[in-house]
Amino acid sequence: MILLDNQQWVEKNFSACEFNHKRRTLRMKVVAKNMLARPDGSLPTQNQDWSDLKAAYRLFDRPEVTFEAVTTPHWEQTKNTKPGRYLLISDTTDISLYNHKATTGLGMLGDGKGRGIQLHNCLMYNSDEKQIVGQAGAILFYRKPAPKNEKRMARLNRRRESSLWDELVDQVGSAPDGSQWIHVFDRGGDNFESICHIKQTGDDWVIRASKLNRRVIDRNGQTRSLKEATEEGDVLGSYDLNLRSRPGVAARTAKIEVSSTSVTFPRPSQFSTWVRESGINDLSMNVVVVQEVDPPEGIKPIKWVLLTSLPTATFEQAWQVIEDYENRWLIEEYHKVLKTGCGIEKHALQTAGRTEALVGLISVIGTRLFQLKLIGRNQPKALASTHVLPHWLRCMQAARPKLQGRSLTVYEFFRELAKMGGFIGRKGDGEPGWMTIWRGYRELTLLLDGMRLAEQTRSKSCG
Repeated sequence: MILLDNQQWVEKNFSACEFNHKRRTLRMKVVAKNMLARPDGSLPTQNQDWSDLKAAYRLFDRPEVTFEAVTTPHWEQTKNTKPGRYLLISDTTDISLYNHKATTGLGMLGDGKGRGIQLHNCLMYNSDEKQIVGQAGAILFYRKPAPKNEKRMARLNRRRESSLWDELVDQVGSAPDGSQWIHVFDRGGDNFESICHIKQTGDDWVIRASKLNRRVIDRNGQTRSLKEATEEGDVLGSYDLNLRSRPGVAARTAKIEVSSTSVTFPRPSQFSTWVRESGINDLSMNVVVVQEVDPPEGIKPIKWVLLTSLPTATFEQAWQVIEDYENRWLIEEYHKVLKTGCGIEKHALQTAGRTEALVGLISVIGTRLFQLKLIGRNQPKALASTHVLPHWLRCMQAARPKLQGRSLTVYEFFRELAKMGGFIGRKGDGEPGWMTIWRGYRELTLLLDGMRLAEQTRSKSCG
């Protein structure tokens, strides 16, 4: 992955936005560039000239500037994958705008007392290169109270939170030739209809099961609960898992046993009109069970039951499924980037409709911040000169004289960048996070601006 500067990145991700007028696209690029310079700031902080701020407000007030219009070019670019193996990691986060009392049109959050918007994201991760590709799709949702005395069939056929998993699968679509896409869901995405949508795309899935009491057909053709079917799976191997300490829980090493079986999910007795029209009557899949054996007394044992379309006959194949699911934490980290790094909950315009476009912009900007964390960490031996712009390296070496004359790797460059953002880099400090890397990047961009001004002044004086 070649690291672009902010201007290049903005051009790549927003030049194709269609807002019915080219001036609006130009303005969006200005707003995006200003946001990248101060991602955690408010719109007035990011657009310090009154003319820029007023133009930004006018832009988000335009009916053509919607959530989809802002994000679709980035989504299409993300989904145009080269041959390889990719995880499509999805989950929902609540954008709480409770304190923005003047914003109208918001939905319920939490127990119904909160106000805001739910953002259901799909983050694409290249599992071969271990890099964030971008956001592959997203849906906004406004929760409303469920109708009183609602029948189950009526609930199945109306749009609800569980429908977001289905809708996002359809929005993202199928993998291009040569690419393998694997949807990774937590327990919220464990339902028959969602898996049917994935099956129709021809893509794969790894989903953590939430309903272990559901009735399935085991590999011997017997109908029983999923829990009972997994208890007779084939043990493939075991490994030791080192668990860090938590408040009230000491650090320990857990012995994990991995087993596998196959099951068929019959169509549930009650299903939506869409499921009937799909013609899918059952779903066959493999199951990987990750379970702690002999846990300490009083400690709840670790247990994952993973549903997958991937092969699981060997320990190596099952381990790949486990590794895919373990990468689900990336979507949690991405949501943290949106809230902490981009301050998505600090922003609010007068209506939910205007806020939607702003949320779309921030969701794309967030991928930029998050990508920086993994670029250096997962390409430790690659030379920085092949991935980092030459003037960035010159600026870094000018700012940190001890680096002059050294041929830095990408890993070393990003550690030095993080040090400019407050990372100390001692042996026990581990790896820098996206926040310190981004702070260092902002320091570097300020130095680059200074270098450009000095060069312009020098050229004028020479002229």
